[in-house]
Parts: sequence; C-alpha cells; structure tokens
Amino acid sequence: MAANKSLHNQNLHGADKATIKIELSDADVTIAVSAPGMIADHNRVYLAIGSHQQMGSAVLPFQREHEGSTVFLPFKADRLISAKASPSATVQEQKWENWKWNSAQDAKDVKVVVSDSAVTFRIPRTYLGGPATIDCAVYAKDLSQNSGWGFFFGCSDGGVESGPGDKYISRYLELNLAANDDNIATLRARLAAREKVRIYQLFVRLFGNTNETRKEDGTLVENGVGKFDDINDASLTSLRQLGFTHVWLTGVLQQATATDYSSVGQPADDPDLLKGLAGSPYAIKDYFDLCPDYARDPAKRLDEFKTLLARVHQHGMKAMIDLVPNHVARSYDSDIKPDQNFGTKGNEGKGDDTSVFFLPGNNFFYLKPDGSGPPLHLPTCKNGQAVSPTCKLPGIKCDGLFEGEKDHGKVTGNNKVSWAPDLGDWYETVKLNYGFDFTVANKSVRDYPNAGTPDKAIPDTWKKMDSVIAYWQGVGIDGFRCDMSHMVPPEFWNWAISRARARHTDVLFIGEAYDNDPAKVPGVDPVISQLDGGKSNVMFDLLNAGFNGVYDDPTYRAIKKIYEGPGWANDIDGAQPDYFIFDNSLRYAENHDEARIAAKSQWGGLGMKVGIPASAILYGLSRGPVMMYNGQEVGEPGAGVEGFGGDDARTSIFDYWSMPELVKWVNDHQYDGGKLSEEQKSVRETYGRLINLVGEPAFRDGIFIPLNASNRDNPKYGRVGNEQPSGHWLYSFLRYDANTGQRFLIVANLNPTTLLDDVRIRIPETTIKALGLASYDRKTRLGLLDRMVKNEADATGSTIANAIDQGIEFGEIPPLTARYFEINIEK
Repeated sequence: MAANKSLHNQNLHGADKATIKIELSDADVTIAVSAPGMIADHNRVYLAIGSHQQMGSAVLPFQREHEGSTVFLPFKADRLISAKASPSATVQEQKWENWKWNSAQDAKDVKVVVSDSAVTFRIPRTYLGGPATIDCAVYAKDLSQNSGWGFFFGCSDGGVESGPGDKYISRYLELNLAANDDNIATLRARLAAREKVRIYQLFVRLFGNTNETRKEDGTLVENGVGKFDDINDASLTSLRQLGFTHVWLTGVLQQATATDYSSVGQPADDPDLLKGLAGSPYAIKDYFDLCPDYARDPAKRLDEFKTLLARVHQHGMKAMIDLVPNHVARSYDSDIKPDQNFGTKGNEGKGDDTSVFFLPGNNFFYLKPDGSGPPLHLPTCKNGQAVSPTCKLPGIKCDGLFEGEKDHGKVTGNNKVSWAPDLGDWYETVKLNYGFDFTVANKSVRDYPNAGTPDKAIPDTWKKMDSVIAYWQGVGIDGFRCDMSHMVPPEFWNWAISRARARHTDVLFIGEAYDNDPAKVPGVDPVISQLDGGKSNVMFDLLNAGFNGVYDDPTYRAIKKIYEGPGWANDIDGAQPDYFIFDNSLRYAENHDEARIAAKSQWGGLGMKVGIPASAILYGLSRGPVMMYNGQEVGEPGAGVEGFGGDDARTSIFDYWSMPELVKWVNDHQYDGGKLSEEQKSVRETYGRLINLVGEPAFRDGIFIPLNASNRDNPKYGRVGNEQPSGHWLYSFLRYDANTGQRFLIVANLNPTTLLDDVRIRIPETTIKALGLASYDRKTRLGLLDRMVKNEADATGSTIANAIDQGIEFGEIPPLTARYFEINIEK
C-alpha cells in the first residue's frame, strides 16, 4: 500500500457555510477547511486536537494578534495547530505539556497547504501518538478585527455564532482513526455525553423507608431504614419514565454511626464523633466499604449493592455515588483495603510524621502541640456536661475526647486549625492533605505537580483517592458527585479524572463547588489564571479539569430571592457567569443541603407548586446537567424535628427517618403514588413532562437566548400594578438547536397569586437572526405549541413581523405557571 493512499473521506458542514473535509490514509489524517472569505492574510485557521494523552486543557491560550480572544472547548485538548490563511502560510503548534500550554513554535511534522478556497492540514498519525480516536474542533479568526482579538467564524460546530469576544464550542468532532468506511467523524457533546444528564438524587437511608414512626432521635430499630432492595424494578421504572438518566445513590459508603454491627466486624463509633445516631454520610469511615444499614444481610452488602447497580443499568439509567475527597471521619479505618489507609501508610509507606503540620507525603495535617492540646477536645461535652444533641440522648456517654487523637490532633475537615473545634465546625471529620498548605495566605506552598513545578512527585493522597475511584468504577459505578470539590487542588482533578476516563470513557463527574467560599483552591494554570480579570474563579479550573458540571448556586439563589426578597426575575440574567461556566453548570431547586421548596418557612411559604416555574427556568437554561432531590416531586416539606437535623426545613441526613409525603408515592414499595393527593399527582406529572422535555435537542445541544433585557421597557411584559420596568415576575428565554432546527420559547409566571393578562413578548430582530429565521419573509407565521400541557392543546402564534414589532401575544398566564412553547414554521 502506498504511504499516503486515501482510505476514507467524509465531508461535514459547520457554521457560516464552512465545509470540513476529513481524509484518512494509512500514514496521515488530513483536514481541509473552507468557508466564504476565509482565504486572506489577516485570517488564521485553528485546529484544536485532543489526542487522548493523559491530560490536557479545555481552555485554549489567548493572546492579542495570535490566538485572539479565549476559546473554550468541550474536551481536553493537548495540541493547538494554526496557520495563516494565505499561500505563504507556515504552520504553528502549541502543546499542553508539563501542566500548561507551551509557547507557539513551528510545527515541523504537520504540513499545511493553502489554496484559493481551503486550508488543508496534513497530520502524520505518528504525531498523534497512535490513539484509536481523536477529538477535534476547527475554527477561523479574522485577527484584523476587534483590536487584534479577532472575529470568530467558520466553526466545525454549526451552533456557534460568529463574532468577536470569547467563544464556547459546545460540540466537537470525534474522529475514528480506525474507520472502515466513510463515517469517520461523529459530532459529540461535551465530554462525549450522549444525552442531557438528568439526575435523581436518591438518599438510600430514607428513599424506601416506609416506617412512619418518626420518633425524634429514633434508632434504626424504632424508625427503620431504607434498603438497597427497596429500590426495586417498580421504582426504577417510574424514575426512568419521569425522564432521569442517572440515579445518585446518596450516602451509600460506610460512615461513622451509632448502630452496632459488631457481628460483621463493624462496631458502633465513639458518640463524640457522631452527628445523629445514623451518622453523617459525609463522615466516611471506609471509602471501600458500604453502610451495613442498607443490606438485608449486612455481611453481603457488596453483593446486594451490585445487584442494585445491575437493576439501575437494566432500566437504562446510570448510577452515581458520593466522592468525598476533602475529608474523612476521624475514625477512618479501612478493613477492606487496609493497605490504602490514610496516615498509617502515608509518607511513602513510612506512615505520617505526626510531628509536622504540613508535609507533602503526609495524608493529614497535624496540629502543633501548645497549651490547648493534646489531647483534641471535641465540642460535644464540656465540663462533664453533654453539649451536642447526640450526646444528650439517654444511654449515650460522651467525654469530648477521641482515643485516636489523645496524643496528637488533626485539622478539622472545614480547615479548622484548632485543638478545640466548635459545634458549627465539621468536627466529626479531618481534612486530607493533597500537597497544598491552605494556611499560607498567598497560596504558594504547592508540593504537587503543577504548571509552576511540573516535576514534583504525585502526593500519596492523590494515589489513594485514585484507587478509591478505580475500585468503584470496577464495581460498576458510572459517576461521582464530588463533595466540596473546590477545596481540593484542581490539578488533582485533572490528573484523577483523566485516569478515570482512561478506565471508562464516559464516567461522569459532578462537582459541588462554590466560588465564593474562602476555602477554595484555585489552580496555577497560567492561562486560566488570567480569566475573568484574574479573579481566580475556581469554576474555570474545575471544568477545565474535566468535570461534566459544577453547582450553579448563584442562579438558584437569584430565583429563591424573588420570594424571600428583594429579588426580580430580571436578576436571573445577572446571576449568570461566563458562558463556559453557565453552559456546564448543574442546576437544582433542591438538594440535601438546601431547604425544601414545600417547607412553610421557605420560598414565601407557597408550597410545592412554586417548584414548577422555578425548576422550569433552572432546568431549561443550558446544556448543563439538572438534578432533582427525592421528595421534591411530591412536595416533601422537611418539617419537624427529626433529631440532630432539627427543624431546619430540610430532610435530615443525620437521623433515621422517613419522608411523610414520599412514602405516599412509595405506597408499600409499589411506587405507584397510590396514596398521593390529586394535587401531588398533578405536580409529579408536570415534573415528568419537564424533565423529559429538557432532554430534547434544543436543550441538550442548543443555545440559550434570554429575553428579559429586551422587554424591560415593554409595558405588556407581565407588569403588576405600577411596576417599572418590566421583569419582576415574568421570565422568558429561547432555546435553539441549529443542527435539528428545533426552537423553544420558555415563559414562566413566578407570581404566586396574580394572573398575568395580555402578555406580549418581543423578539428582537437580532434574535430572529440567531434563531436561524433571517431568511424567512417577515409575513411568515410562527406556530407555538405548549409542550408542558398534558393534551398539548394550548397553542398560539405570530408572524415574524409581529414578534419583532408588537410582540407575540400570549393572553393569560396563570400564577406559578411555566410554559414550554415549541416554535414551528407554519406553511
């Protein structure tokens, strides 16, 4: 066979009438790019490649008159190849190596040919390192515009609008280098996602528990507990029908607890280490073990869990568990994998040096002896009197001491450096050491490999946490919700997620993260450090490291504030961060840390119905994952004093309990809603339509276009009384997928009592263009059908001209209502 004999070729179309032709030979991969106006001295064509080296970056270098404004990718690239779009072009490359992008240099191995109509890159297979597939994105920039920052156009993702400024390419080309036909390239969403991720957070302790005793501070025997086999075929069938793709099995790892399982070698923990009799699911006692509570036969808990995972998979869903990387229970001791224990096997196998506060080889941070300790004094008991709620219970004896820290002390999980943590601290946990000394104000002590010191050794804690991830992947887990992920160096995540994806390509990582937390650990990547004006937004770091989604707390807070004041629907737009973060954020209206929507003290005391418009906005905003907490769909109120959890408008994660409203849906494990009220059934059905709808192309792959700013001066945009401007209670936006042509207009009336009458929503002419409608005559009529209505009978319409000039007429929109209008061209 001749060295460059063409084997297969494929033509693809991108934005701005761009054409990408891909050819495979036994020696090369050839990618030819053409678009109107591309061939000019002031234009440059870029090819970003992920050649599946161990790590990379989703954020490309940016520089005036070279790469231009920032480009964000839906995969981690390790090569950026570019060439001027002129016959005399030379090709340049930048590689991501040693934890950062290197400087641009001539690409000696890659050849480029510029003709009158196309720029062609010829890339030797040897240059790519021999992977079976590569990921790539192609685009061009006119660097004569925008003061040298460039005008972006001709992208391989047809949904990316041309123009100046930062750009996020949401879909990429996955090239099969071993293709045996002309289907070489497949269009993929971020990180190879096949569908929009929709997560049902299922707290195993409570989900299937139908015991309705609910005694305050009750034991397992008194109040019961959910089991793995309670999550039966009927429950999973119902959850899949509701539209979920993933089930997050919350709290399944073994935690410190007051329940005695000495019969299987798991005795009860020291009560000084407990918050609640059941124990906090975030005080992990053994990363490689499961909570015995959930098994019919505790000795066979792993087998029962594997059976549950098989059921989840049989119902077309994937299973997630918690990964709690920042801290462990003070009593942590793995009997499943003792060779992976923290502390005793740290410091290169010699065990931690407890005499040093910070040592990169140590797994923990150790307190320096002073007048306050040792020993460690826990806030559970003072002067012989019980202080913590759990220690005050009959039969519980606390002394404020823990045997494991009488001769030394460890830093508490929430970074509390003290021999006497407070009741408000995470006193039941200890912080893990990833090679970063969090006590140094300028965050300069980083004894791990990073862009500044790439040759540092991988810390022992990194290796042990990687073994935890690998273990559960081997058991059959498909994803991880990573607790307080911003408190761990992002370089660890880049390394660990890359290793996890080498084992299973589509493993899901969701990061609980808050950029406003002073405990955050930004990375030192020189490109990312310049983003957002150098404000060290840790969300960039985490998404760049490979997280599928990070928590969107700001938008959640903005919507909740509308009811708890002062807040307007217009504020939702202001809560949205950079588009790369916005489009890859996990959105929720409830989770185990947040108050229940139906709680009387929350959300204006409006009850479960307020969750419908709130969730309709949150779930529809972007391509990012969405999540529902078990019980939200039936109005679980989180009411009453459960025990350690108190009466805090949440469902306790510390106590043995059951959920009074969810139990009605569980209905003796038939999971048919037999005991629900008609109102609850209606709310749950509405959620089901919503969750299924957001899996459609416009929400899975489409762009988001907000409309409130365009309607602030529109008096018909839901004003109540003498309100000015518009946008207090009404929120609307559009979603459009260029690939399928699907369009949606979402309209939500957030007012709790007032019907909004004679509503008109104006669609600016620029938005008509962004919707792909510029080529249609202004007289063209748009039909709008409300897909949130069960019988799909609620429809309206407008000409394009009326939509621009007077606004689309909607008539009445009842209070606490959300509508998802699919827009179609009427012929």
